[in-house]
Amino acid sequence: MSSDQLTSTKKTDSKAYRNGKQGTLVDRNNRSTIGQPTVHDPRMSCRNVNVYYEDKHAIHDVSLDIGKNEVIALIGPSGCGKSTFLRCLNRMNDTIDICRVTGEILLDGNNIYDKNIDVVPLRARVGMVFQKPNPFPKSIYDNVAYGPKIHGLVQTRDETDEIVKKSLLKAGLWDEVKDRLDKPGTGLSGGQQQRLCIARTIAVGPEIILMDEPCSALDPIATARIEELIDELRENYTIAIVTHSMQQASRVSQRTAFFHLGDLIEVGSTNQIFLSPMHQLTEDYITGRFG
Repeated sequence: MSSDQLTSTKKTDSKAYRNGKQGTLVDRNNRSTIGQPTVHDPRMSCRNVNVYYEDKHAIHDVSLDIGKNEVIALIGPSGCGKSTFLRCLNRMNDTIDICRVTGEILLDGNNIYDKNIDVVPLRARVGMVFQKPNPFPKSIYDNVAYGPKIHGLVQTRDETDEIVKKSLLKAGLWDEVKDRLDKPGTGLSGGQQQRLCIARTIAVGPEIILMDEPCSALDPIATARIEELIDELRENYTIAIVTHSMQQASRVSQRTAFFHLGDLIEVGSTNQIFLSPMHQLTEDYITGRFG
């Protein structure tokens, strides 16, 4: 569905929903999560997750499943907690001294916040692509090869060559860089740098890829290429993406979770969230009343 179709049908479908058997939208003051936060066969399961920055309570008792081979979009206004929650999924918040996380986040039935969990292999399994492309000050080849080398995934140059090529192919970058692998990764365009960072993430064999506004610094053409890539990657990976673009969320995701002031307000299929939201806050946000 195009963004124009979404815009033209939001008000009509929302009105039909309110007038139907479901009744009125959930009131703005109701902060409990509504919709479908759980799935039948989750890749990750988050239960009662709270995040504190010293005395500030940033995430409030969030429970949410991340389904296998799906793209889930985390949306909401700035400061709502969506990026904070995303960083909980591979313990990136551990790098912030004043941050404390409670609750359970299960991967293969194990709580990733258990004291016995080693975060290095965890972050290989649950990789992250950041808002601003951040290639290493190394060659294109070494950017991709770095992870497999430090994780002991390759022993020979031939093995390294194979992983580098496969990762760049999956990131849709191979044909553009195959003749200049020895050139600095920082010399690529912004969109190419972001795809290089995705290739670097793929190279260590992750199961889940976290993306924190991966297109916010890119032009429309580069953004479209990244969105196409996300759709292709879904066949082999589970992806959670934070985005401020409602159009992007509608294009790339199958499920959408709406956050507001640290609360997970509503979760459901992307079509349902955008066309028939159940919570007044969700409708207010996607129709541009705030955000």
